[in-house]
Amino acid sequence: MEQANNSPAAQNDSIPVVVHRVPRFWPVILTFTALGVVAGAITGLIGLPSSEYTRAAAMGFFAMFFGGLGAGIGAVVYVVIDWLAARKGSKGQAVAMTENTDSGQPES
Repeated sequence: MEQANNSPAAQNDSIPVVVHRVPRFWPVILTFTALGVVAGAITGLIGLPSSEYTRAAAMGFFAMFFGGLGAGIGAVVYVVIDWLAARKGSKGQAVAMTENTDSGQPES
C-alpha cells in the first residue's frame, strides 16, 4: 500500500522557510562564563588585602560571582544575536525528500 504523501504531486510541493545562521548556544555561554571568571580572578587579585579573607578566597568568590554574571550576559547576547539573525534571514523553499538516503552500507 502506498501512502498519500508519496504521490508525484506531493513530491513537488515545497514549503516556504526562513534560513538564518547563528552561533551555537553553549560555546557562547561558556565563553562569557570564562571571561567572567577571569575578570573575577583579576578583581580578587587587584583588591586590597583583607584581614578576614585570604586573597585566594576573595579570588574564588569574585570568580564565582562574575562567572554567573558572565553566563547571564552571554545568554542575553545570544538571544539578541539570534533575534537579529532571524530578522536578516533569507527566504527559501524546502522540498520534502521521500527517498531513503540511508543505503545501510558503511561509507569507506
